[in-house]
Amino acid sequence: MKKSCRIFWFENEIVKQCVVSKDRFHKVSGNQWEKIYQTIAEKYADKTKTWKNGLHWANTNGYSPKSMKHFLGCYSVSYSTWFYDLPRIISEDGMVYFLIDRGGDLHDGECFWIFESHVPELVKVLELLNQTAFLNTGWPDYYLVSKKFRWIIGFNHHDIVTCVGEGLNTRFLKR
Repeated sequence: MKKSCRIFWFENEIVKQCVVSKDRFHKVSGNQWEKIYQTIAEKYADKTKTWKNGLHWANTNGYSPKSMKHFLGCYSVSYSTWFYDLPRIISEDGMVYFLIDRGGDLHDGECFWIFESHVPELVKVLELLNQTAFLNTGWPDYYLVSKKFRWIIGFNHHDIVTCVGEGLNTRFLKR
């Protein structure tokens, strides 16, 4: 399967297997993707270490110095259950961005798949993805971002959740 077709397959499998509406979970359109990613990277990616550093290492090496002024914490979590608390952590009623890190490097650029989702549907999606090794695509890191770019939650392959910004209730991560 072509790399460019995989995101369509991935989205369709999620919608089908989770029985969610595309109104409540969908990939962002191609013409929106770059602007959304650039806005998130400009606000949260640490550009002080290397000129081309994007989000790929942010959930491990730290976020931008400006955004780190609003650092809420780093939490060791169970990869298979932490997301059940998302409705209590995220107080927003609307959709959030869900970015899946598909890899890449500093020279060739990063590859992220970006979706929009309501939080209840995102919990269902993360449940499915954790039960199926992300539909057998591997175990990528991922980010959740406020559509108003007020906060970012990063999950990495070390089972660490990082939270930066305003408006998150992190007490449910402090168990």
